[in-house]
Amino acid sequence: MKLEARNKRLVLERVKTEQTESESAFVLPSNLKKARPDNEVFRVLDRSDDCTISIHAGSLVLVEGNMIEESHVGDKTFLTCKENFVIGLLREV
Repeated sequence: MKLEARNKRLVLERVKTEQTESESAFVLPSNLKKARPDNEVFRVLDRSDDCTISIHAGSLVLVEGNMIEESHVGDKTFLTCKENFVIGLLREV
């Protein structure tokens, strides 16, 4: 199943980044949800035709982490965001 973006939205895939987890001095409940990072890196899977920013499928973008929307359809999870939450396009130099 594929989600086609509409209404100035991007369909995204989270890019795994290397992060080291530090040990906590406190014992935390096992069901505690971790806070999302301020900004995250994503790969663009699709963009709506009415997007005004120059991004194409496959681009790596930096997005405000708390603006990602998760939609669940059956056993599939789709990540989307509005184009105005894209901070920037990542490129190799």
